Amino acid sequence: MTVIRQLTGIRVRGLLGRFDHEISFPEDDEFIILHGPNGVGKTMLLELIRALSGPLRLPSIQRIPFSQIRLGYSDGSRLDISRAQQETLPLGEEYEKQIQLLFFSLRLPDGQEFESEAGFDGEALITPRFREWAYRYLNVEPLGPDLWETPAGSTISTVDLVHRYGDRLPHRILRQKENNVDPNILQFLHDNEVHLIETQRLLKLEDEESDEYRSMSGRRSPAVSKVEAFARDLTRRLGDALAENSRTSQELDRTYPRRVLQPRVGTPSEKEIRERYSQQNELRKSLSAISLLDENVSPIEIPNRMEPWQRNVLWTYLEDAEKKLSTFSDILDKVSLLQEIVSTRFLFKRLEIDRRQGLRIVSDEGTELGLSMLSSGEQHELVLLYDLLFSVQPGALVLIDEPEISLHVSWQKRFIEDLQRIARLVKFRSVVATHSPQIAGKWVNRMVPLGPETTD
Repeated sequence: MTVIRQLTGIRVRGLLGRFDHEISFPEDDEFIILHGPNGVGKTMLLELIRALSGPLRLPSIQRIPFSQIRLGYSDGSRLDISRAQQETLPLGEEYEKQIQLLFFSLRLPDGQEFESEAGFDGEALITPRFREWAYRYLNVEPLGPDLWETPAGSTISTVDLVHRYGDRLPHRILRQKENNVDPNILQFLHDNEVHLIETQRLLKLEDEESDEYRSMSGRRSPAVSKVEAFARDLTRRLGDALAENSRTSQELDRTYPRRVLQPRVGTPSEKEIRERYSQQNELRKSLSAISLLDENVSPIEIPNRMEPWQRNVLWTYLEDAEKKLSTFSDILDKVSLLQEIVSTRFLFKRLEIDRRQGLRIVSDEGTELGLSMLSSGEQHELVLLYDLLFSVQPGALVLIDEPEISLHVSWQKRFIEDLQRIARLVKFRSVVATHSPQIAGKWVNRMVPLGPETTD
């Protein structure tokens, strides 16, 4: 992300055809909580904010009924989007053949203003090419002109398909009329890093290995649960960390003879050497616990009395060891926090990290349990925590929809505390949408009520 700006204000008019909401999000606040009953547009509002970041997502914006939204930012920027008319958008071919215009207005801190209008060409969704690419990239089967079957067996409309999974389609297939949008507006949207955690977070639409599976078997690949997908993702991340460690180690080992023979200004004391070595041993124990290091490595026997040349050699070795171990620091911090939080939630079982399996669940008796044997609440907790720790980019705005799903009340009460700890590590701000008062707990001052009444 090239630009760091914070979202500080949201004003939406005509959401779902009836609701007006105004939300202040002070720059210094780590999070705010949108609280209200079902049906006041909390989810739609999060989806709209998400659609106004990264690549322009006209289908996602157009499917949400609203008349105008204004987003204000910490640097003084202001983005306005409006449509010519406000109505509940129809689905099906009638809608898909329309081109609904959206009006964009961007004001930058230096006073520059840019305006554009754009529309999504719905006819792109009813072409044979779209149907072919939807099958190939989204692993869905057509059931009719406006219906698709997902690998999980659920039915979804074409518009919802594009809204939920359009990011995975080649951009040109949607034929968005971006040529009409000022490049400054497109760049502004691209610079706003937003990560949305939806309510449907346990199912993954398509196995990442589906293309290989399909080419070998000729059949559609099965759906993969999100917890299984994240276990695979962690396996990949552990492998990447090991590869980075190997590259760093090879470079340091290659230059070690030259560096160890170079004159050193000052000689480290025996106490400094022992303390540094002890600290590194503790780090090695933590890394061996997540299978990134071999715990059977023989320790170094440090003499009780050392000559200056011995101290210099050992200090160079410890400097190199620190650089090598630092390649694991990011993933170790995240994995350690994940295990720490999970250990206070799961009963009679523990979460272990393994370089081959990623995530392992082991009972108190030592029996390995399949990830699918976790309860719905346990899977929701694990997926939510993992997503926050590993999928969010530093500086991003995280939108979390109904974190209370399937969670016991006691878990709900701890959510904001967990969120703060993760946010401090990863460096993000968040908007939490909920209708659970337990989520807010003592943070009632951060709650923004979204009621059914409209405002002027």
